[in-house]
Amino acid sequence: MPALKSVTRSTLREIQRVLPRQTAYTQGMKRALNNKVQKAQKNFLDNFEKHPVTMEISAGVSATNISGTLGGIGNLFSYIGFSAGSQPLTILRALLAQYEIRYHHTRRQTTINITVPVAAAIFKATPLPWAPGRSWAKGIETGISGLGRYLQGASSASRSGGGIQTSKRLRGGKFNNTSYLTSLLKEYYKEIKRIEKTSI
Repeated sequence: MPALKSVTRSTLREIQRVLPRQTAYTQGMKRALNNKVQKAQKNFLDNFEKHPVTMEISAGVSATNISGTLGGIGNLFSYIGFSAGSQPLTILRALLAQYEIRYHHTRRQTTINITVPVAAAIFKATPLPWAPGRSWAKGIETGISGLGRYLQGASSASRSGGGIQTSKRLRGGKFNNTSYLTSLLKEYYKEIKRIEKTSI
C-alpha cells in the first residue's frame, strides 16, 4: 500500500509539472488557429465589400449600375425594390461575419471543425421585398425578371423612390446574371478546409 501511495504522489507531481506546459501549448495553438480563421474571414469579407454588386447596393438609390446586371439602366437598389433609406446589407454582413470553432478531443489527437455561413442560410436571409420566398442574393446569380418593364426615376409609387415596374414593356434585354456570393463562399470554404487540417 505505501508503494502505491508513493507512485500515486509521484504521478500526480509529474502531471502537475507537465500539465501547465501542455495547457499553455494548447492555448497558444488555439490562438494561432483563431488568428488563421480571422485572416481567412477578413479576406472573404474584403472581397465581399469590393464586389461591384455589394458596392452598388451600398450606394443606394442614386447608384450607377457598376455591376452591369441591368445593362447600365438604373441600379440594383431601385430595381430590386429596397425601401428608401434602408440598409439591406446590414443583416447579410452580420451573417457573413459569423463563425464557430469546435474542438473534438480523442486520446491521440484533437480534430477541428469550423462552421461558417452556408449559401442556404444566406439566401434565406436575403428575401426579395416583393417576393419573400425568393432571394435577391441568389437572383443576382440566377436572374431577376422585369428589366423590360423597369422605369428608373423618382415616383411616389416607388418603394425605393428611384424606380417602378410598369405594366407595359419598355425595352428588350434581360437581367445579366453575375457571379456573386456563391463564388466568394467557394473560395472561403477552401481556405477554411485547409485550416481544419491543422493538428493540435
